[in-house]
Amino acid sequence: MGEIFNVLVDALGSVLAFFFDFLHTWMDDGVAYGVSIILLTIVINILVFPLTLKQTRATRAFQALQPEIKRIQAEYKDDPQEMQKRLMAAQKEAGATPGGCLLPLLVQMPIWFALFRLLQNPLDHMPEDSALSIAIADGTANSFLGMNLDTSPAQAVSESGIWGALPYLVMIIFMVATQYIQQWHSTYGQTTNKGQPGAGAQQAITKIMPLFIGFISWNFPAGLVVYWATSNLFRLGQQVLIFKIDGRPPSPNSENKELDKPKSGAASTDSDATDTEKKPNQGASDKRRRRRRR
Repeated sequence: MGEIFNVLVDALGSVLAFFFDFLHTWMDDGVAYGVSIILLTIVINILVFPLTLKQTRATRAFQALQPEIKRIQAEYKDDPQEMQKRLMAAQKEAGATPGGCLLPLLVQMPIWFALFRLLQNPLDHMPEDSALSIAIADGTANSFLGMNLDTSPAQAVSESGIWGALPYLVMIIFMVATQYIQQWHSTYGQTTNKGQPGAGAQQAITKIMPLFIGFISWNFPAGLVVYWATSNLFRLGQQVLIFKIDGRPPSPNSENKELDKPKSGAASTDSDATDTEKKPNQGASDKRRRRRRR
């Protein structure tokens, strides 16, 4: 596994060097280095997009399958083996596979660690004769948006104080904010089913996770924070595209509300029956009035 991981780190370094060789001839070395990281982020997210689409559809299938899951659990509560068999069959038929939800995250985690290793020791994982290696060795490729891309926010604060580390802090805030915006967009217009098991825990995780990532990025190189912020923006665009392709996911309460509505056919039948019962009585009363007049 160590050999495979080193190959991944070296591959990312080669891609960064390729982008830098193309960009540094017509822009500052530091800007070219930062833009190279952004382009690498875009390439990675494009390659992972089929998995992201599969993840989104699998998650949506799980949400749509909840009423059926509850029905199976209630019907086969005394037969756990049959219940498990029915649940697996229903999930397979709906395409709601757990692997589809976790696969994109599992694929990207090694990339995060590899990029972390690369940005910590860039000269060890890219061609020695590349323009990027020479620029990093000379110290001309480290500055991007007022940050040294190989320096962590914690190091910047200890060396330059709060004001000197302000660009790093702004980048962390921007990264956390874009992740919250992505979460807000994914649930916009939906109502939360508070009675659904695990709903409270899921909401807590979605609220805490961006803050947790912002917290751990305090000790990560600024280049990795740029990667995360760019990934958030790109995934937001992907999310907009997926919603245009498949439509927005329905609210968790929408199906329950539909089930609670009275059927129009039954309501009309009852009203017709009531009207039918009233009409003969109305006719009988009219006949009595005529007899009295005579």
